[in-house]
Amino acid sequence: MKNACIVIRNKRDRLNGKNFEKIIEALLDGGCCADKVFLLSEEDSHEFAQTVIECKNFFDNVLLVAKETLLPSLRARACELWKVTLTEGPIEADRKVLFCLPEGEKGAALVRAEVLPYLYEKYSFRLDKQVVRAVGAPQDKLDAALAQARSRGGGFEYNVQDEDGDIRIEILYDASVSKMQADEILQLFVSSLNEYVYAIDDTPLARRVYELLKLRSYMLAVAESFTGGGVVSRLIEIPGASEVVYEGIVAYANGSKMRRLGVTAQTLEKQGAVSDETAYEMAVGLLERGNCSVAVATTGIAGPASDGTSKPVGLNYIAVGTKESVFVYKYIFKGDRRAITARAINQALFLLYKLIK
Repeated sequence: MKNACIVIRNKRDRLNGKNFEKIIEALLDGGCCADKVFLLSEEDSHEFAQTVIECKNFFDNVLLVAKETLLPSLRARACELWKVTLTEGPIEADRKVLFCLPEGEKGAALVRAEVLPYLYEKYSFRLDKQVVRAVGAPQDKLDAALAQARSRGGGFEYNVQDEDGDIRIEILYDASVSKMQADEILQLFVSSLNEYVYAIDDTPLARRVYELLKLRSYMLAVAESFTGGGVVSRLIEIPGASEVVYEGIVAYANGSKMRRLGVTAQTLEKQGAVSDETAYEMAVGLLERGNCSVAVATTGIAGPASDGTSKPVGLNYIAVGTKESVFVYKYIFKGDRRAITARAINQALFLLYKLIK
């Protein structure tokens, strides 16, 4: 099975993938993938004709993605090129098929409702999957778990995605595989990566933290320096977050750390803004001054330059705690400013998850 995706776009628009990424994700979630993606200008009819003919010759299934207003004319042109009668639904010729899909979530919904069922029937297969999600698992541990899983054979496939330390392991297998076999593979990853795992389903990290805060009836406060509000913003994206989030403070300057959170001038002078002691006092300040039961604080150096001290770029401290106790963790993350900040945001959410689970 070879699949292609033709995306028709305004070439003057910035390329960000938003018009087709949901469609590709829906295809992947169903156990299929696009072997090749063609990005074409909506103004170039000649290139469109060449690509549609090429896809008919070299691919089995084609997804044509465009603005909904363009689809009727594109469908008519595709039928003409494939030499078939214009009809509703998939365009079929010589055991090849072309689906016309609108951009975004509407197109993704059609992939789930029409494209995947068609492919399952056409190829007499159905892939099931299980997902393990973890944060910060060392590469050698992940590689060892994958090698052990692959050594067992059994028709499993593994797709691993690492987004700034948030790791998603997708275990794919034919529906004919027994549940016992699938559960054994799932358990292999869970036991191998145990201390880094936060979900054995496809629940995102922020959602899992939100669910636990709500379950425990906790109210959260967050104080952030170098992460710039990124930790709390991940949570308030979730509907209902007001039930579990009390406040988020971006205490970027030292003055803010002192006035808003009670960090002492002595700590900042002797230990520095990026220190174990400052992170601790930031979290304590939240717990003492706010109407919260659990707190997170971050301070660090995202780069590209250091803070005028000998401390390295990527150094950061993350504090998590309750009124009973506060714990501070030290990390040095690699990468550019964006990567370091994003990695710290994920780590902070994971530490909060581990604290309250």
